[in-house]
Amino acid sequence: MADITLIQEKEVMEKLHITSRTTMWKYCESHNFPKPVRTRPKAFLKSAVEEWILNGGVNQKAS
Repeated sequence: MADITLIQEKEVMEKLHITSRTTMWKYCESHNFPKPVRTRPKAFLKSAVEEWILNGGVNQKAS
């Protein structure tokens, strides 16, 4: 079964060592970062974030 654990935006930012929401937006636009699953409060699929990191993180180009 798929992992459906959600993590809050703040936790994602800590994991990525960033402090700006603008940086998060830029990661989504330019580096294939996964979009939030829920918007209030923002939450991301933990498995998608971890997969993005393992696949190169910011070294990826948006397709």
